[in-house]
Amino acid sequence: MPRRIEQVNEVLRKEIALIIERELELPGVMVTVSKVDCARELDSARVWVSVLPDNKAGSALQQLRRQQGFIRHLLAKNILFRRVPQLIFAFDDTAKKAAAVENIFHDLNANK
Repeated sequence: MPRRIEQVNEVLRKEIALIIERELELPGVMVTVSKVDCARELDSARVWVSVLPDNKAGSALQQLRRQQGFIRHLLAKNILFRRVPQLIFAFDDTAKKAAAVENIFHDLNANK
């Protein structure tokens, strides 16, 4: 991946995380922006988020998707990009999968 895209990804990740934290009301939910994957043309970016508690992930993701235009508007004000990419929010379940694998290892070691 080109260095420029990596830099854009990191800037977008930090700014989107700040916007979610400061500007959106998601009561009873903690949203973490774990990763951003921007397309080479910089016209779209997949935003990977993790949500706690897990049972509210669907509603939080739905709300982020509804607020996508507002988030893009605030991004345009905060960063100096010629064009702010279209945001595509997706659920990042990496931590959940890692915990499941860790539990399997723990169970294997306990059964020795």
